[in-house]
Order: sequence, then structure tokens, then C-alpha cells
Amino acid sequence: MANEIFIDWLTISQLHTSEELFPIFTGGINVDYDPNGNARFERVRPAHFSGSHETRISLKSDGRHISLSGNVGRFSRKDNLFNCGWGRTFEKCNRILQSKGLPSFNAGKIGHAIGEPSAPSARVSRIDLTANFATGSESQARHLIKWLATRSVSRMKKGRAGDESVWWVNSRHMLKAYIKHIEMLKHGCAEDDPVYLWCKEQGVVRVEIELKRRLLNDLDMMEISKISDEKLIQVFHEQTEIFNAVDRSDEPDILDAIPTKSRVHAAAWMAGQDLKQFMSRATFFRHAKILREYGIDISEPRNVEAFPVKVRIVEMKPLSMPDWYSLEDDQPHLKAVGE
Repeated sequence: MANEIFIDWLTISQLHTSEELFPIFTGGINVDYDPNGNARFERVRPAHFSGSHETRISLKSDGRHISLSGNVGRFSRKDNLFNCGWGRTFEKCNRILQSKGLPSFNAGKIGHAIGEPSAPSARVSRIDLTANFATGSESQARHLIKWLATRSVSRMKKGRAGDESVWWVNSRHMLKAYIKHIEMLKHGCAEDDPVYLWCKEQGVVRVEIELKRRLLNDLDMMEISKISDEKLIQVFHEQTEIFNAVDRSDEPDILDAIPTKSRVHAAAWMAGQDLKQFMSRATFFRHAKILREYGIDISEPRNVEAFPVKVRIVEMKPLSMPDWYSLEDDQPHLKAVGE
């Protein structure tokens, strides 16, 4: 991925069908009982293992089924301004498993001969893809977040935290954009940290997309043999199209495409009016739903001020990893949390 679009979270698991049992790792077992006191089902909790720099991953093994979850590329590294692509992340997963005496994740096999057993593939149920964008300054980064907050994504619920972050979410995926150096401070980064200062100077805005199980299934990307860096890059660009689309509300002919009953309300919003003051709640939300299909969100205040970096928004490119940044980890002894 040229270290521009990378993986920030991975949840992966595999069922092994061999007769040999593997080491068991668990953080405990939750048991649900029926009214008569009979156990209905058991749920094995994962064990948490810590690395250096207060990083940790979750690992679970019942002797046959193994699962691993966390920011694998970040594990035992100081920060995650940049991270690993698919190949390197997958390799690090297997290094972690091997360090605990567990078999590596693999693509399984299909038994072709009579009596030859099949072995299930390792499967992924969550992948978070991330990219950094340079806006030039903190002020420009805040303008970008404000502009994005006026955008709507069909069939996704939007949230916002001032001019620092904005997100859209549904049951298939979540899309989020936030100012990176502000997020670093909230997680305890020192203000004289070189990485923090570089992010602040560049006005870095991070864009993250969480691909959930339903979307991965629809994309045929649950089995590891179906995943590649090239495919993940394509998915990232498809799912973050909102960041490449021009703000159509500035086009003089956009009103012509909007249904007549909603056109007057779109025009009023473009002029900076608060439509909630002029219509009932039901009417407002009815027109809001219609106008979202045209890239207009009347639930957000209209940004009527001139936006000096609009072209940069339309043409944003992922920020490449600088030469001084390293993806190498400390590779410490993997230990359970609390040891």
C-alpha cells in the first residue's frame, strides 16, 4: 500500500480440525443459564496480552478455534501515525501466534481425494483501513472537518464532535475523519513529541473506515485468500468517495435536479437560513431525507464562508510516510496483561 493506506485494526480467526489440541488462552468463560439453572451456552472471553508502549492485543484459543483482534501493526510500537499493509500485518499476526506456541493462520485446504479432509481457511470479520491527509495547517484541518460535517452519506447516521471529528456509521461500516494531532494529545502524547509537531504543522486529518462483517461478506473478503493490498486500496477509495466529491451545493444548476417540493427548502439552506425555524419537525426530516440524496444536509448549518482550500478537498491524496518514520516494533516478550 506504499504506506499510504494501511490497516489499523484486524479481527481474524480460524478453526483447526487436526486431532492435536493447541495451548488454551482465555480471559475467563461467561455462562448463561436458563430459569432452571441449566447452562444454555458458554462464551469464552479473550485473553489480553501487552507489548511495549502500552499496546495490547486480544487472543483467544480453546484448543481448536483461535482468534486474534487488535491493532496488530501498532503492537509494540510507539505510535501509529503510519502502519502496515495487509501482507506485513498478516505476518505479524502469525509471529504473535508462534510466540505463544499456536499454529499460524493459513488459507486452509480443500480435500480432493476420497477421504481426504478439508481444512477451513482463516477468516476476517473486521478490517479498519486508514489514510492520512495533509491540509497545510490546523486551521485548514478544522475547516475541512466543518466542510465534511455538511456532507451526507446515504443510509448512514452522522455524528460530530465540534470541528475536530465527524463520522458516519451503519451496520456495515463506519467512516470517520478527525484531526490527528488533537487525537494524539487526548491519548497522552507530549506536545514536544516530534511526531505530534509534524502532524500539527502538516494539518494532518486522518480518515478511517471500519469494514464490518456484513460488508466484508458482501465484498467476498472474509477468507484470507480473497484479501490483497490492491483490493483493500480499491475498497478504501470506493467507500470514501465522499472525500473526492465536489460540494455540489455550490453548483447553480443543482436546484434543477431537486424535486420541486424540496427545492425551495434547499435554496433557503444555501442562503444560510435555519430551516428548523420555518417548518414542523416532521416536515423538516422529510425534506432532509430527500435532500441527502443530492449531497445536501440541511440539518447542518450552511457553511457560507469562502473556503480557500476547496480544490485541495476535491483533489486530496494520501500522505506518504516520511523517511524518518519507522514501522519496526520492539518485539518484546509477549506477556499477559497483569503479569
